[in-house]
This record gives sequence, C-alpha cells and structure tokens, in this order.
Amino acid sequence: MKILKRIAIAVVSVIVLLVITTFFVIGQPQFGKAPKGEHLETLKNSEQHNGKTFENEGGIDVDMSIGKMIKLLPRFLIAQEGESPSRPVPVVQRKPADFQTNDPQLLSATWFGHSAFLLEIDGKKLFLDPMLGPAAGPFSFMTKRFNDTLPVAIEDLPAIDAVLFSHDHYDHLDYPTILAMKEKVGHFFVPLGLGSHLQHWGVASEKITELDWWQEVEFQGMTLVSTPAQHFSGRSLSDRNATLWTSWVILGKQHRVFFNGDSGYFGGYKKIGEKYGPFDLCMVECGQYNEQWSEIHMMPEQTHQAFLDLQGEVLMPIHWGMFDLALHHWTDPIERVMAAAEKAGSVVATPRVGESIIIGRPIPSDPWWKAVDQVLK
Repeated sequence: MKILKRIAIAVVSVIVLLVITTFFVIGQPQFGKAPKGEHLETLKNSEQHNGKTFENEGGIDVDMSIGKMIKLLPRFLIAQEGESPSRPVPVVQRKPADFQTNDPQLLSATWFGHSAFLLEIDGKKLFLDPMLGPAAGPFSFMTKRFNDTLPVAIEDLPAIDAVLFSHDHYDHLDYPTILAMKEKVGHFFVPLGLGSHLQHWGVASEKITELDWWQEVEFQGMTLVSTPAQHFSGRSLSDRNATLWTSWVILGKQHRVFFNGDSGYFGGYKKIGEKYGPFDLCMVECGQYNEQWSEIHMMPEQTHQAFLDLQGEVLMPIHWGMFDLALHHWTDPIERVMAAAEKAGSVVATPRVGESIIIGRPIPSDPWWKAVDQVLK
C-alpha cells in the first residue's frame, strides 16, 4: 500500500507541476491569443469552420497517431548529419536605399529566408510572412536560424505598405518581428482569426483585415485574394485550428503573384490557377516535409506540380534553407524540386538570402547551397 501511495503522490505531483508550468507558459505574450467572444462567434459563419475549429476541405487532417509519434521521437531527439548546414548559409547584405524605389513597373521579391519575402509591386511594398526573429519557436533557444544575420536590419527597413500572413505557426508569424516592425506597417492582411494575435501584441484593430478563402479586397490599386491551402494552425496545446490558414494571390496592374504559405498538395492549386493565373511569380513551399505528414506539407516533386497547376512562369521554392524543422537533409528540398523542374524545362529562381528576383531581368539560378558544406581549405 505504501508503494501505491507513493506512486499516487508522484503522479499527482507531476500533474500539478504540468498544470502550473502550462499556466505559466501559456501566459507568455509570444503564444498570442486565440479568438474569443464576439470575434469567435463571427468566425463560426465561415464555411471553413465546423463550429469548434477551422478545417481543411473534406476534413483532411494530418494523421499523427501515438504510434507514429513514438516511432518518430528518436529521430527528432537525435540530430542527424546534414539536417543543418555545417556553417552559416550565405546572406547578401542590402542597403536601405535598395528598397526606396517606387517604380510602378517593377516586380521584385527579395528573399529574407524560409518563407519571408519583401515584395515590390505597383510601386508598393508588401512583406509576406516576415519571420525575422532568431528562432522558429516561442523561446530563443529553440530551432534557430542557419544564419542570424538579416539582409537588412528591421529598423532599417523602409515603410511597409502591407504585411500578409499565411497562418500563425512560429516559423511564419513571429512575435519579436511584430514588436519591432509594427509601426512601419500600414496594414495587415491575415486569414480569419489571426488578428487576435496581432491585437494582443499591440496592433490596432483598424490596421487589420481578416479574410476567408476566396475573399478579395482592394488595396491601393491592387487586389489581394485569400485562397485555400491544406494545412493547420496553432501556437500552443490549446489553440489548434483556432485560426484559419491561407495562401495569397496578389493581382497588380501588370503582374500576378502567388504566395503559398504552407500546404500539402491538393486540387486547390488547379482551381487557383484557372481562376487567377497565369502568374509571373509563384512562391511555393518545398521543405520540412515527411511522408508521415504529407497531408500538410508537399514533397518537392509536388511543389513543381503545384507550380504547373498554378500556371506559373517563374517558380521560387520557399520554406527551406533557414530552419531545421523536419528530418531530411537540409538541401534535399531544393535538389529534388530542381530535378523535377529540369525535366519539365521550368524556370526556377534560386536566390541567396538577401537577393532579389526581378521579373524581366535574369533570374538568380546559382546553386549556392552546394558550396556551403564544402570543407574550407
């Protein structure tokens, strides 16, 4: 009986510790704030909301059973060779003056690593998923950048006409970045519910527009469209799918751009291509995949197929090259998507972090990643 009593006391102690720890952690601002009250009731009017949470078309969700999680746990706990580069990836340093042009003819996308892009279109500046912080997680010691140097410091960025977010995961929506740049931003366009996080972090509600799938909004002469994606959301154990996830179509006077965010491969790409294509530039995710979660992250070959479905002219593979969030070699995503594109004769942009893709000019195509792991002599 004494042994059973001790076991019971130990179990209760662990539960109490977990409750206290969870209460402390969830109270930290970087976790954001899920929609509540009237805001939440409004979200339930969306066709994507089932009355409790948002869901993908057909109710598709990642199948991560306990058995699968246990099987993968050793792989995540033990670092594998090649999952991160042996030295920092190159970052091209830029001057603030590089982004001061307001040329209405220009279509330029400057890569800030992973899925973050400063897009210049119609003389306006849009920042897509500006994750510029040191780590893809709620705490700075978690998944760190492969190079913590930015192409240009946040304080040196020009005024940003608008920021577009695809969803609320840490490698896309970053608390320190919002604090540092929110005064530079004219407006935020986000999927349904995500505005709760921004307001919790001090962004005025009048600077936030939430959109459902297929909703369009006019912004300074261009059209922004929230288009479907197949993914999920959440920043803590208690808010899974409390906010929507989306991809974006950006329609300028002369150019059309597609931004993927995160998504598995699904029929939505073809629908988007038929409705809004062809696109001058498609930014489509190609990294952080695994067969165990293929529903919500594409394989690189599917990245190329999505690009074809979208009727794209230039493919920019994103969601790779800056964070180790999966189990594959860090260069596998770009190598595999390049192989698929080469067979089809597709144009693929491979800029270094900090380089710009400018439509109408030579597209960056140097395989720079091949030199990163070479032994220095």
